[in-house]
Amino acid sequence: MDKDAKNDKLLKDFGIDLTNLSDAAQEALDDYAKIKYLTGLTEMDQSFVDGYCYQEQAKRLEARLQALPLKADIKKLKAAIKREQTDLAKLERFVEETQSQLVPADEMEKMRVTREMQIEMLRRKQRPLMEKADAINLDELIAKVDALEAEENH
Repeated sequence: MDKDAKNDKLLKDFGIDLTNLSDAAQEALDDYAKIKYLTGLTEMDQSFVDGYCYQEQAKRLEARLQALPLKADIKKLKAAIKREQTDLAKLERFVEETQSQLVPADEMEKMRVTREMQIEMLRRKQRPLMEKADAINLDELIAKVDALEAEENH
């Protein structure tokens, strides 16, 4: 009797049908078959299984150790992002407020033209007054005022 037939008979004697195994058991058998295929081991000695388990535990512990500083970095980065988002929100509010207070360029131009026209109008009104001021002799006017004050005091 060959080895496969012997194994099939043993399974049948114990009432095990490989087609009716649970998913977890089927996965364990698949993993065993892969390990056997990849390593070339014909028998699974307990020391091999223990060694494999220790290696897996070491990998998990190493991954956890590597994850701790990464988690701390992520926490710091999230806090920095939150601060940056707060600053960005403040800046956006500032921009919105300043834009709402800004006078549009066309209105500024209208205001400039209006002011220039007002300045020109005031200068035109000022010219006749300046001409009259030039015509008045201040020394003569002061002398007349002094004379009037002297008359009133006597």
